[in-house]
Amino acid sequence: MTMPINETQSIHRAVAILDCFRDIQPELGVREIARQLELHPSTVGRMLVTLTSLGILTQDKDTHLYRMGSKVLKWGSVYMSSFDLRAEARPYMEELHQKTEETVHLDIPDGMTRICIERIESSHRLRWVARIGERMPYYASASGKVMLSYMPPGQQNEILKNASLEQLTVNTTTDPKILNQELEQIRECGYSISQGERVEGVSCVAAPIFDMTGKIIGSITISGPSTRFSEEKMEEYAELLKQATGKISQAMGFIPKESKLELSRTLQFSNTPD
Repeated sequence: MTMPINETQSIHRAVAILDCFRDIQPELGVREIARQLELHPSTVGRMLVTLTSLGILTQDKDTHLYRMGSKVLKWGSVYMSSFDLRAEARPYMEELHQKTEETVHLDIPDGMTRICIERIESSHRLRWVARIGERMPYYASASGKVMLSYMPPGQQNEILKNASLEQLTVNTTTDPKILNQELEQIRECGYSISQGERVEGVSCVAAPIFDMTGKIIGSITISGPSTRFSEEKMEEYAELLKQATGKISQAMGFIPKESKLELSRTLQFSNTPD
């Protein structure tokens, strides 16, 4: 059965209103929401009353500002309980493995080191083998650097301060100033490459995975012998990885900036009351 247009519009507007609330702006008034969505205050007011009556929002009696209600917490708990990064990532890892025929592995940050939690090995005789459970430094790999680059400055500085920055190979970056420049470049392009930085003769390309809050929670890496990783191949792998990790991040609740902008455009409604 097709839903009437006015009911569909109401659902879109309700979602748009809820999307206005942020961690940096947890409480909002009618006029601020109306301004953000370019809706008439009376239209927003009616929607807020309905959302409040359903327990989705609550209103402060003194300030009259609205914030998320207990029902949202309940939904969030259900949503979070269904999360399994390994399970979400596995199908995309298999697809990457089929397209590249190289080793694909999933790493997560764990304190001062990163750890491999899933892998699919290359079928080539000459291949890189990522060991599940292995702890590795952040500073000397594509996977580690891409996670490090998206960490909050405080966490990033703490890790680098405690890292030995040992010269593992001739290609290992040990100068903190140069390393910070590399991290900035990684943030700009959205992926990281490594050519024999931790193990000589092994090249890697990695892209980040984010959770619903925008926090970095892991990375997927394509690894193999440097002889098979030409500049052209690494660029190709980078695009494949960004597509895959983007989808995994969205499955984990992350909303990229471009999607937020598109949602904002979609939800621009008439500025007259209905």
